[in-house]
Amino acid sequence: MMNIVNFDSGVCAMTDTGLVRPHNEDSNRVAHTVNGDLFVVCDGMGGHVGGATASRIGVDSVCQYVNTHECTIPQQFLTKALEYANAQIYNESRSNPELSGMGTTACVVLVREDKVWYAHVGDSRIYYFNAKQKALYRLTKDHSVVQALVDRGEITEAEAEHHPEKNKIRKSLGIKSNVEPEPCQMPLIPAEGDAVLICSDGLSGMMDEEDILDVLVGMTDVNMAGKTLIDLAKSGGGTDNITVQIVKFSGVGSRDAMFDAKNKGVSSQVKGIAVKNNSKRIWPWFVIAASVIMIVCAGVLLLSPSSTETNVDKSNVTVVTAKDEYAYKKEVPSGVKPIVFDKYEFYKRPNNPQGDLLVDMKNYTYSIGTFEELPIYENGNRKGTKYLPQKVTEYNRDGSPKQKN
Repeated sequence: MMNIVNFDSGVCAMTDTGLVRPHNEDSNRVAHTVNGDLFVVCDGMGGHVGGATASRIGVDSVCQYVNTHECTIPQQFLTKALEYANAQIYNESRSNPELSGMGTTACVVLVREDKVWYAHVGDSRIYYFNAKQKALYRLTKDHSVVQALVDRGEITEAEAEHHPEKNKIRKSLGIKSNVEPEPCQMPLIPAEGDAVLICSDGLSGMMDEEDILDVLVGMTDVNMAGKTLIDLAKSGGGTDNITVQIVKFSGVGSRDAMFDAKNKGVSSQVKGIAVKNNSKRIWPWFVIAASVIMIVCAGVLLLSPSSTETNVDKSNVTVVTAKDEYAYKKEVPSGVKPIVFDKYEFYKRPNNPQGDLLVDMKNYTYSIGTFEELPIYENGNRKGTKYLPQKVTEYNRDGSPKQKN
């Protein structure tokens, strides 16, 4: 199993009360779990006792859930973990009048092998630092009143940073009996030297993203970088508690990064909003196999033309388990020159009206839509699932729709 996180030299977790508030209501934790490396940041609200209690229960509950349940579909798994934490905080507030109305934001990052999954509730943020581009992107979008105004086009991103209602959030754990966390639609695939920054708004609300980026660009030690960020947030006012986690990735080889950003990013080469197209939001990442239909069509789509193709015996098209319960190698019919099939990867995209995602990992083209799920059995035992495309749209690797022939 690939390990891309070095807890000794690649992880920083720090929190500071700041300069104004008398107590720290933030909580955070980093942990090895049975399902991967876990990173959690919670920013409590509801007074000193309530806020601190809510954030502590939030962190404890997420860690407990991740350590005691099996992760199959990571997006759903992290959603369930946050829903579980919400229930624990809500029940505690109902049973203790002194804690009534307490709540907390939450950001959760789970590193499984070479992929990074995440989910959040509230306005604590997860950032992605791309070392090659020297650029910083948001992986989360605030669940806030001001962000809703941005989404409706009523104010700009720049105006949002200084809006008087900036700190009003629309979602948190513990306030209501149910909550709708927002999981990533696809995982982050980091490149060598890249990093994830998880922080409470005590950092992001006190610093421009360009200044955060400058610290990460010059980062040689994650702990020194974390301390520098906290010091800068305090020099900017320090009006809130400040929590910072930095996770720097190593041992991933020479691959390019792939990620789904929520903004255009800021670059150290060009201050302000970097001009980048949506190609970084392409969705070429996910784990699961192409269906038998795709294999049968291989003669048309992938094989060189041959006068004997129409006489090929297709009786022994098979799908063989390659990686886990979702991923499979493909075999072409006998009599056809074998083709080296790079992996297809498939992920369910919870609550996404566009549908699920199937990616050709050879060239990073992909399809989005609906797929029929059919079980695969071997010797009477279920080995996984195959996915037959039903109604899909195909895309080139730059995100443009494929032209119909």
